[in-house]
Amino acid sequence: MKLNFIFLFISLSITAVYYSQNTLFKEVSDGIGIDYIYPGNDFQMAGGGLMVIDVNNDGWEDFFQSGGVFDSKLWINDHGTFFDGTKLYGLESLKGYFIQGAFCADYNNDGYQDFVIANYGVGIGQGDKHYPVILKNIKGEKFKLISLEGVVEKGNYSSACWGDVNKDGYSDLYLCNYVSAMGGIMDSLGSEIGYDPIGYENKLLINKKGKSFYECGKYFGVNDIGCGLAASFSDVDNDGDQDLLLLNDFGEWTHKGNVYYRNNFPESSFSDVSLEKGFSKEMYGMGIGKGDYDQDGDLDYYITNIGRNYLYKNDKGSLIDVAQKKDIDLTYVYDKVLGTSWSGLFFDYEFDGDLDLYVSKGNVATLVPETTIKDPNVLFINENGLFIDSSNASGVNDFLSHRGSVIFDYDHDGDLDIFSSVVKLTWSAYEKKDQKLKVYQNQCNKTNFIGIRMVGDKNVNSDCFSCRVLFENNGKKMLKEVDGASGQASQSTRILYFGLGDSKKLDKLTAIWPDGSKNTFENLKEGFIYQIKSAGEIKIIR
Repeated sequence: MKLNFIFLFISLSITAVYYSQNTLFKEVSDGIGIDYIYPGNDFQMAGGGLMVIDVNNDGWEDFFQSGGVFDSKLWINDHGTFFDGTKLYGLESLKGYFIQGAFCADYNNDGYQDFVIANYGVGIGQGDKHYPVILKNIKGEKFKLISLEGVVEKGNYSSACWGDVNKDGYSDLYLCNYVSAMGGIMDSLGSEIGYDPIGYENKLLINKKGKSFYECGKYFGVNDIGCGLAASFSDVDNDGDQDLLLLNDFGEWTHKGNVYYRNNFPESSFSDVSLEKGFSKEMYGMGIGKGDYDQDGDLDYYITNIGRNYLYKNDKGSLIDVAQKKDIDLTYVYDKVLGTSWSGLFFDYEFDGDLDLYVSKGNVATLVPETTIKDPNVLFINENGLFIDSSNASGVNDFLSHRGSVIFDYDHDGDLDIFSSVVKLTWSAYEKKDQKLKVYQNQCNKTNFIGIRMVGDKNVNSDCFSCRVLFENNGKKMLKEVDGASGQASQSTRILYFGLGDSKKLDKLTAIWPDGSKNTFENLKEGFIYQIKSAGEIKIIR
């Protein structure tokens, strides 16, 4: 036992020295063409989401940058460098929209990725006065704006997520609807000590076979009014359908906590099991990151907050917080100053077979111009189940006001990179900081990996939301799920990556489809991206 402890101590010491002497990521946004700087200050607390999308089906993933009060941008990937494709693809029609996040899905199953925007329509009596819209992809050449007027009311749409709720083969949409009015809670002396917001009603849009949507949040029992700021469809209880996790802001004051809605398929309803399953925390819910960090074949969830973050270990559908035990709660920046976390994303930085964790940060106190609390981004490297804070040598620990973030291999060099958005605030302008989107290119000496792109046909939605893959290698297993939304108002790649370490092949892969069917593949060679269709066909696509 003593020898094992000494070995572990030496191993962690060597790891700490390595990460202190090597830059893990390099910021390269200007060098790859992403040079847009917001022309002013926006005082934007939330929003600033990013969305990964392959607009033209060329195999090089593009991305959409939500600009808040400023112009949003569609960046087209030209073999590892980017150009502004906003005008080329007809997205100048979005000028004047206050876009907080964007989320893509091939809603009509025609083989091209469409997307929806979550916009600040009439929040707190202000906003852009627009309805949210669907941007329909016309054969990879342009987008057509389709208003959701008549489907939903104008609101303060802060975020969204896609998933096939009723397993009919078409992607459905959940819209988080934020604050309609904000008041203050006063003490006996008349001083303001808290918040008293009024929330809008969240919306569930069921897809009518790719032709239109109908709103039925109340009918399905998910029309929450708790100031929704993030949501994710995910099969929490491993029963083959999409449950819904919802984060509410200001829960500490409204006493409306986060919500775990269990899908009752084949019934057209959800049940609120938040209290029963341990998810009802009243907090400032910001973002959701999912990943099987403990490699036990179910999905766990990292939840961000102002102050203490939560890592919910999944125990047969019940959620047990272990963030403080793992020392990844990030409660304080320093002393007793609370930190603010937005996007917490699991990914395998060096493809060694376990999940690391990136957390984008931006302290809400810096919304006040004279306040300059430094609350930098954080990177934890997973070593034998322990999360090591490697932020100081990571290259990602920028202390600007970050929000939405995404993970994808933009340059096709076989490792995963981080794109992290920044909202432009006055204090940073005073300090002459370069406030723009940051691209952190992975610099690791990567080991082997395999990637899976799932494609639905017949009765499975083209996007494969609700589809999962179980990877098994060297006695370990890890479950992954196609991303319909993650982090804060963002959506990362839908390619599922798994690190193999020094292995040259993957022992076993099981593709799990919404209808309960499974396909098993063995001894897949490393270094390739495979496409698997729901009918069982597999081929190398990269």
